[in-house]
Amino acid sequence: MVRRTTQPEATREEELECIQQTCPACGGWMWNKYDNFRRVRTLDGVVQLRLKVRRCATPECKRFCQPYRPEAEGNGHYLSMSLDSM
Repeated sequence: MVRRTTQPEATREEELECIQQTCPACGGWMWNKYDNFRRVRTLDGVVQLRLKVRRCATPECKRFCQPYRPEAEGNGHYLSMSLDSM
């Protein structure tokens, strides 16, 4: 199905960072590898989320190059806000 209208512009932007900056497996430093963007519609408006995804930089680690996403992404805070309008 084709979208006939454009997505609404975000009324505010929030950045979600990882609380844990070190690798849970080896304790080495995790680098900010890339950012993901999400738009969430809430009762207060449209929120643009910038998710900072990290990866372990130690080649010997078992979690090497596996993404570590921000903890706040999975807690459902924005999902529950958007479902309140249903």
